Amino acid sequence: MSDEGYAHQALSALDRIDVEALDQDVRDAHDDAVIAVNELAKTLGESETDDAVAVDAPEEWAENANEWDEKINEAYEAAEIARSKGTLAVKTIDDREYYYLQWREGEHVKSQYVAPVGPS
Repeated sequence: MSDEGYAHQALSALDRIDVEALDQDVRDAHDDAVIAVNELAKTLGESETDDAVAVDAPEEWAENANEWDEKINEAYEAAEIARSKGTLAVKTIDDREYYYLQWREGEHVKSQYVAPVGPS
């Protein structure tokens, strides 16, 4: 596996962590790790442009890929960030899981709602 592949594998593992069950300091550290590994993955060889969508449809949305594309496009537009920025994170709120687009602006981790983990 390439270094870029390992970086994406690390991102995937970080995305599976239930951050809502963690205290705030650990959540902040998790968010920092997600952003750092995402930047590492880009540095190791991603050739995305500002027009490219950085987040592929998750498995749960495979049969609804067009709907996923619409939702991720809406999230990027609402966040007003380049398509090459951001990573997908899962947040649990009231025992339900949701996808959020996350990125760093300076010292702060920003989030934009995308969709529930399972399509409606």
